[in-house]
Amino acid sequence: MTTRPITRGRAARSAVAVATTLVLTAAVGGAAFAAWSSSGTGSGTAASGTATALTTSATTAPASAAYPGGPAVALALVASNPNGFPVRVTSITLDTARPVVVTGGSGTCTAPPVAVSATGLSINLAANASNVSLTVPGAMTLGASTPSGCQGATFTVPVVLNGQTP
Repeated sequence: MTTRPITRGRAARSAVAVATTLVLTAAVGGAAFAAWSSSGTGSGTAASGTATALTTSATTAPASAAYPGGPAVALALVASNPNGFPVRVTSITLDTARPVVVTGGSGTCTAPPVAVSATGLSINLAANASNVSLTVPGAMTLGASTPSGCQGATFTVPVVLNGQTP
């Protein structure tokens, strides 16, 4: 086996190659470190909005399906969501602050005992939606003491829509 003596030119080229490799490694490693270890300071602000109540413009129960002491019947609603975000209606209850309006009965039908209860709902109302027609099955019942003059009547029932953001 023969060995060649290292000449001065060859040693210089080797030293330059090693130095170049070290400089490139340091530069790439430094860039990678800088990319993964940046920091900064600053501030930010956010504001919460105020939710506006959902509204209903009509809530009726079909006259042919409801009878005193009978099973719960569907309510037909026209609802609006004035908020700039969607809302999911989760329950509906009777609005006891407003009266039930009865039209078209066979006789006198004042203040019929009406109950409204629908829970576990998942009805989505889009942001800024208006006059959306909905039907909620099994939501309203007529009490057993409903007067016979309410036969054939249509009931406009005030309700409260409860919901949350989806």
